[in-house]
Amino acid sequence: MLSSVLKSKVAVNVSIAIMDAFVAMRQYLYQNGGIINRLSNVEAKDLEQDARLLDHDHKIDSLFEAMDRGELKTKGLFYNNQEFDAYVFVCNLIRQAKKRIVLVDRYVNEKTLAMMLKREKGVSVTIYTYDKSKVLEMDLATYNEQYPDSPMQVLPSYGMHDRFLFIDDTAYHFGASLKDLGKNTFFFTQEDFTLDEVLKESQKIQSEKESRALQDDNVPRLFCL
Repeated sequence: MLSSVLKSKVAVNVSIAIMDAFVAMRQYLYQNGGIINRLSNVEAKDLEQDARLLDHDHKIDSLFEAMDRGELKTKGLFYNNQEFDAYVFVCNLIRQAKKRIVLVDRYVNEKTLAMMLKREKGVSVTIYTYDKSKVLEMDLATYNEQYPDSPMQVLPSYGMHDRFLFIDDTAYHFGASLKDLGKNTFFFTQEDFTLDEVLKESQKIQSEKESRALQDDNVPRLFCL
């Protein structure tokens, strides 16, 4: 303000310097506006991530409190990107088993086997899956070799689409394979089904396959020279 009133050479130079500073500032903002916007977006995403993590912490705390009271949810909905929440939930179900765990799931991998390590000692595990691939066979063999006191059994299932987890005699129905829980939104419910009811048709198909295979072995083969 003084530089605009005073007429000395110093005042004139100060006025010019002030104008140059404003021009330089405007050029800087113009040239780096994109960076500033990106920094603002990063800050906003950090705040959003913090809020999401806080929400997850509250949900996990609620789950542990329910476990302490002996109250596990009988149905619920997990949204996409809630992989850890879903993982914790299923692992806590596995910990509740006293005698046996039975999983009916078309798609099983090493993550599924690792989840079963959460069970109490002496609890048996049987997994019914559609495709017992060579990779799964190797993973299972490695698992049983390392944990001979807690072996797992994998059996074939046929005609099965949905996923069921039996904790002793309590059945849980899942809308996704255990290895993929939380990657997409899924629903789970506690059901009144028995294991025999769930596997009834699958075992029927297996018996028919075995019967046909036995008949094929008994058919005489003719060889033409």
